[in-house]
Amino acid sequence: MGNRIGIIAGSGLFPFLLARSLKAQGKEIYVISVEKKVESRLLSLSSQFLQIWPGEMARFLQFVKENEIDKVFLAGKVDPLWLLRNQSFDSLAWKLWPEKGPATASVVIEILINFLKEQGIEVLDPSPFLEPFFCQPGYLTRHQPSPEALRDLDLAFDLALKMADLEIGQVVAVKKGVIVSVEALEGTDKMIRRAGKLAGEGMVVAKVGRTRQSLFVDVPAVGLATVRSLLEAKASCLGIEAGKVAFFEQEKALALAEEAGLAIVARRREGER
Repeated sequence: MGNRIGIIAGSGLFPFLLARSLKAQGKEIYVISVEKKVESRLLSLSSQFLQIWPGEMARFLQFVKENEIDKVFLAGKVDPLWLLRNQSFDSLAWKLWPEKGPATASVVIEILINFLKEQGIEVLDPSPFLEPFFCQPGYLTRHQPSPEALRDLDLAFDLALKMADLEIGQVVAVKKGVIVSVEALEGTDKMIRRAGKLAGEGMVVAKVGRTRQSLFVDVPAVGLATVRSLLEAKASCLGIEAGKVAFFEQEKALALAEEAGLAIVARRREGER
């Protein structure tokens, strides 16, 4: 790995955590943010910084070439609503955009990775930096879900696996055997709050990864903000897929969940150890 590393940074905590780890290794960090709000902590770690709309490919290429960057990480989530609502795609971005079939995250990222490779820019694997944030199966809180909540979690988990593989969403809420909500473009936290308004107190929420989850593509994650949304929605339990869903700010999130009586459990899909 060269000394100059680019981070194409979306939302969430991971871009900062990645930059901090790379900085500790003596790397020179160059941040290209595709997010409207940029964390000051991330800015403080960056030697050079560029903020662009997701479709401004020409500005991105100019920045990496001027700074002689040939290795980048993709980190964080890009809000798909931002892509839909702004008109910032330059001519190069339009050429790269899929002409046929659904423009899913995995399709778009694969096109981007191949294009960058053609430009002499390698997209690096973030796995070593993500592994510490994946949970082993088991109860993560002392408070455990009721038998009814566990039945709801089974249903939510199974449906979430199907939705994730269809690239519709990775989160499902269930209450008393009724499917309350499936994540769409709004993202996890907004979906949880929406489900809470529909179902009221006591729903369970499951978040999973895809069967063939590439860590290059929008790694599913939960954290302190997720727990706050669950408490606002008066949910009773959160289930996440062990080894597939990253859990950031885990200590603070679990302490808040314990205090409020929210059960959190990590589980593997059937047939996996």
